[in-house]
Amino acid sequence: MIPLMMILRVRTNRGHFVRLWLPLFLLWLLVLPLLVLLAPFYLAFCIIARVNPLRWIAALWALLSATAGTHIEVDTPHACVFMHVY
Repeated sequence: MIPLMMILRVRTNRGHFVRLWLPLFLLWLLVLPLLVLLAPFYLAFCIIARVNPLRWIAALWALLSATAGTHIEVDTPHACVFMHVY
């Protein structure tokens, strides 16, 4: 399943703290019409390059699905950034 939510937290050394809950499912709803418009170009590319379009779609789906559960923390002298994808 593709990720549906992301939490982003930023903390500065001055004590400022920002937490953002980003609903990725809204992003997927916005991207869907763009994908529909680009589908003919994608199919033309696959025909010209002689690749299997279903295999590319399966690989992209697997890549997006693998991002769920990603946990990234970056700690610098000026700020600490935490990102978690659900």
